Amino acid sequence: MKTEKYIKQLKVSGEPLLLMHDGYQQVLVHRLERVLIILFLLLALFAVAVYAAAPSIYTSTLPLSRTDRYPIPATLFLVALLVFITIVIVGVVRHWRWLFWLLLIAFSCMILEVPATILQLTGVVPNLFAFPVWYSLCRMGVSIITFMIGMLMISIYRQYGVWAMGRKKKISLE
Repeated sequence: MKTEKYIKQLKVSGEPLLLMHDGYQQVLVHRLERVLIILFLLLALFAVAVYAAAPSIYTSTLPLSRTDRYPIPATLFLVALLVFITIVIVGVVRHWRWLFWLLLIAFSCMILEVPATILQLTGVVPNLFAFPVWYSLCRMGVSIITFMIGMLMISIYRQYGVWAMGRKKKISLE
């Protein structure tokens, strides 16, 4: 009966899940949560720092008049972005399944940002928004980090399911 100690049944979204070696999966869940929360907090901090240091990035991306240094629509866009990041953090903490898949797909596709940025910096592809080089390099670094997190999420999913909460129990059709 020692194996019963490591096997536990949960119901997530009304479906029974089989968890194996519960302690290690909980460590994975908390590690993934921490990594994603830290990433989104750093992205929020980066967005505020970019707004403070070079608000022209926001004004060149949004169709705004460039007379004000901090136009109201750019400030509202930053506030909306911070609210969105807050909602994503809440979803990470609450283990929303749809958010897991959305982040997995988005983070896995972020690797495409690297060659696109390289092509823009070398002049092969036109840089439509004329971002500064430091901003493009920072975006490329963030893309590499998020791609690695996406690969971590794929490996966790393959072994332990969505948010490492367990896999669906195999049901025989006999």
